[in-house]
Amino acid sequence: MNAIQLYGKLSTLRQVTTRTAAQLTGQPMSTTSMALSRLAAEGLVTRIKPGSWLIGPTARKAAALVAAAAHPYVAYLSGWSALRHHGRIQQIPEIHFGVTLGRPSEIKLAGISIRLHHIRPELFTGYVYAPAMDGLVASPEKAFFDLAYFSAMNRRSLGSALPEADLRGFRWKLLHEWVRQIPSAGVRTSVERSIRKLRRQQDASE
Repeated sequence: MNAIQLYGKLSTLRQVTTRTAAQLTGQPMSTTSMALSRLAAEGLVTRIKPGSWLIGPTARKAAALVAAAAHPYVAYLSGWSALRHHGRIQQIPEIHFGVTLGRPSEIKLAGISIRLHHIRPELFTGYVYAPAMDGLVASPEKAFFDLAYFSAMNRRSLGSALPEADLRGFRWKLLHEWVRQIPSAGVRTSVERSIRKLRRQQDASE
């Protein structure tokens, strides 16, 4: 079985291990591993970590990579990465911003840096599936909220040179609804302060 035939066998899957691929095709592990490496070189699969692969030509898209980095937990693309997807900023983020119920971490997949942020279950919302990104993506409002939330939670600035964002038509009421779901009064105050700070910085850039 050549690499293309292997891809045909795996094309309906989202993610697979070398061992599972070998079992599905009846090929030796070494043969399967070499075939997967050839498919990766052609951009048809992406190596996530040793022995684990993301299947499909859209695998290098940000939301798909965020989902793979967070597996087996669900994750969505947020922050500046989501704002870029929505056309709210022009600058391309150097690090993709993911939000997950799993552990926070930083990882590099296919040469792309991903930073996963852990969030409380009640705040894991405000996203939809975006076919163009092959994954879950936060709405512009939730992306902005997440920036303010993690800035407050981490007690650090998001950067001295923030990209200019187009906030026209923003539904600010949604951000305040999410703030109200934060159980800690102290954290709510910090997030509200962070939202105001980010909003002032954006107003000043216009």
